[in-house]
Amino acid sequence: MTVPALYGRVPSLLSSQLQLQSLNRTNVELLELSTQMSSGYRVQRPSDDPIAASVVSSIDQKLERDDQRDRNMTHAGSVMVGLDSSLAEIGDLVRDAKTLALEQVQSTADEGTRASMANVVQQQLTQLLGVMNRDFAGVHYFSGGRPGSLSVESFEGGYRYLGDREGLYTDLGPEIDFPITLAADDAVGSLSARVEGDVDLNPLLTADTFVRDLRGVTTGKELGTLEVDLPSGTPSTLQVDLSNAETLSDVTDAIESAIRQADSAAFGAAAWGAGVTVAGDRLQFNLAAGVTATFSDGPIGQTASALGLSNTYTNAVQTNPDPTAGFDPRVTERTTLAALSPADAVVYGDVEFNNGGRTGTVTTFAGMTIGEFIEAVDRLELGVRAEIDESGDSINVVNEVAGMQLSVSDGGTAAATTLGIRTMQGRTSLGDFNNGRGVEIADAEFDPTTGLPDPDRNVDFEVTLSDGTTSFTVDLVPADLADLDALIAKINAESGGAGGFVASLAADRNSIVFSDGLGGGSAIGVNSLNGYAAEDLGLLDGTVGPGNELISSDRSTVRVDSVFSTLIELRDALAANDQRGISFAAQRLDDDADRVTEAQGLVGTRMQRVESVQTRLGETTLTDRKIKSDLQDLDFIDASTRLNLLSTQLQAAMRVTSITQQQSLLDFLG
Repeated sequence: MTVPALYGRVPSLLSSQLQLQSLNRTNVELLELSTQMSSGYRVQRPSDDPIAASVVSSIDQKLERDDQRDRNMTHAGSVMVGLDSSLAEIGDLVRDAKTLALEQVQSTADEGTRASMANVVQQQLTQLLGVMNRDFAGVHYFSGGRPGSLSVESFEGGYRYLGDREGLYTDLGPEIDFPITLAADDAVGSLSARVEGDVDLNPLLTADTFVRDLRGVTTGKELGTLEVDLPSGTPSTLQVDLSNAETLSDVTDAIESAIRQADSAAFGAAAWGAGVTVAGDRLQFNLAAGVTATFSDGPIGQTASALGLSNTYTNAVQTNPDPTAGFDPRVTERTTLAALSPADAVVYGDVEFNNGGRTGTVTTFAGMTIGEFIEAVDRLELGVRAEIDESGDSINVVNEVAGMQLSVSDGGTAAATTLGIRTMQGRTSLGDFNNGRGVEIADAEFDPTTGLPDPDRNVDFEVTLSDGTTSFTVDLVPADLADLDALIAKINAESGGAGGFVASLAADRNSIVFSDGLGGGSAIGVNSLNGYAAEDLGLLDGTVGPGNELISSDRSTVRVDSVFSTLIELRDALAANDQRGISFAAQRLDDDADRVTEAQGLVGTRMQRVESVQTRLGETTLTDRKIKSDLQDLDFIDASTRLNLLSTQLQAAMRVTSITQQQSLLDFLG
């Protein structure tokens, strides 16, 4: 306690007040210290140390985030451990299946043994289905971004994927940007296979076309304000706001309205709505004689260039002559079939779908929209869906079921062909036949004895006509396999027109048809001589049609490339005692095994990454907690020393106060 120097004397009342303040101050410090010692914290409220309290608050928030991320990483690690274990089991299963196939492809294996091994493969399929649907705490490993649903379901003898292609992401910090689950295609192959539409459907431009569906000149540009200069009559410059235009009708109405308000005679005698119209792939201005209008971008957006209008228009120049100024509308679910304008006009009728032997038909008509077509395909419940291609030019058909073969054909009209979704057309590459294996022909063969080229060994098959005696041989070369049209042309050339023979593509099914004009009592037959062309073209297992014509089986189907498909094909080849089919399945199992190995490597790398980040996070958290402790926690050694000092100070103050308070003026005078 210090007495101010300005006091010449100290009255008893002042002395008492100063001494009491000193005692109170010491008592308060003792109370605060005892509270700190009982709680263990030096900073209990922001007023104790504002700077330290602010830092502690920031550290607390960071620690809370880090603790949650640490829990997320622990959960992610558990999921990926289970995922890695499942992949290891799938890898073992695929390798076992490959070993089985290699054993059974040997010529020493008999039909009975192969039939029993088909049952083993079926058990492997059941095991694979179980592994694919495993989960950890409700998170399915192979469902991608749909962790709550099963990954795969059994569907009419095949297997359909129920997840999606995106993995499940969780907050693992800024250093990790990968999902903790996998989509099935990363582990067992494709989730689906598509028939990619090969026809640009070229939808027509109409007043109802949405601006957002326009491409071409509009791509990458934004609608805003359009500036229109009208120098004729009463000169004026207009600004037309098109920022809220949704359809081309909104655009044409706004422009026509603005021009008519500025010059009522601009469009002559044309009725409302006939001044600005859609013509082909662009807008047309039907201006009266002597009227001129110049369009340019306004202050907002790139409106004139986005609409292909940057030009001067008159009665003689009604559209922009720039060939690049046209719109290119996308195919959308609102587009009607009547609004499509491909190179070959769309034909309406039945489109037939066959997936794994289950069939369905969609009947198209002019007023049907693409969206209605997609819904109709979905309602067939064949494991098939239709979709608009990402390019916006065509339609695709997707096979969603592994183990099933999809074909799309015309049902009496060219409906599927003109939509570009028929799976067997004249332009179909023979390399796509037999699930991408193509057609294996005998070519450039040599006599094993002389070592010289042997033309007879290059002849692929013999065709016998319906009279049972007339025949001819077919020798295919690689150039004949370019597409189905080239193949059919070669077969017809080889026949020389004998007996009125004609090879053609069936109009109402996906088949090659052999017919003749002999009217014999036997069916047209095919005998394989060398190679496998006859078998790969479906000529050996075809059916007999009207007039004893030969109708081939469909070898242009679409297969989902996955382990499920391979195992089903191996099972069926074993059951049918098909040595060549077993060999093909064994080859595909090599690719399947490589895919699983890559998936294991990917998951292992991610696991290591998570473990590494989690370790660093633990070290950072430890440092943060130490800094927080240094700022907030009480130093008990220092606190004990202060407690002793304050106690001694209090005792001394109380002793001094008691002595001074006993003295009076009489003690001084005496």
